Amino acid sequence: MSSGTAARIENEKSFHDARFTEEVRDAQGKYYASIKHGSSHYGNRVAELAKGKDILEYGCGGISQGDTLASLARTLTGIDISTVAVEKANAAAANRGLSNVHYLEMNAEEMTFPDGSFDLVFGRGIIHHLDLKKSFESIRRVLRPGGTALFWEPLGHNPVLNRYRQMTPEARTPDEHPLLKSDFTLAERYFDVERLDFYGLTTLLSVPLRDTGPGDAVLSVTSAIDRVLFRSPMRWLAWYVLIELKKPAEEEG
Repeated sequence: MSSGTAARIENEKSFHDARFTEEVRDAQGKYYASIKHGSSHYGNRVAELAKGKDILEYGCGGISQGDTLASLARTLTGIDISTVAVEKANAAAANRGLSNVHYLEMNAEEMTFPDGSFDLVFGRGIIHHLDLKKSFESIRRVLRPGGTALFWEPLGHNPVLNRYRQMTPEARTPDEHPLLKSDFTLAERYFDVERLDFYGLTTLLSVPLRDTGPGDAVLSVTSAIDRVLFRSPMRWLAWYVLIELKKPAEEEG
């Protein structure tokens, strides 16, 4: 591992240890109400794909989906670079008696699992923190043929959102990189891209009224507007994307 890579990983670990000890991004939390329908779609899709499978939560954080998925999956393994997150996740699993769930501290770019260990790899807001080439290679290796990788990730093409990111550097690590079109071209080298569902453009107008009846009405209307806009290249101005990738059932060569 190069010194630059080691420093990047240590920066990510330190940031997320601090985050999972005491959340440092509360000011940004309100904006996620504008994409809660996409977040729910992601969660529902994970649950659908997890049934009876060996699954890996990639970047589990301190509050994983173990409670929801333990009764669906055959096994659930979670990894995170944060010691604090893994300790919290394991404690929660033990407290709930989840015998088919366990969490490990591990570098997501260089996973140590045997080849073909999992049917599903999934994560929220994780791969944009990583060296994508290393990440995709590692995910493909641990997936079984025909396995699925599912991610809920921010995009980096909206100039307004990018300006906000520049104004709030304390809310993120210096090495994270919201995804660009070129990252999806890279993904195609390792996976079949099954679907890309975009969320969060005009729905941001619902934030001032979030978690109210009128706010939900605004979110419903703006979600419909976004669906129309996202049929065009404007989809790349979205805030978040649901990414579903599939490892080919038969390896080439």
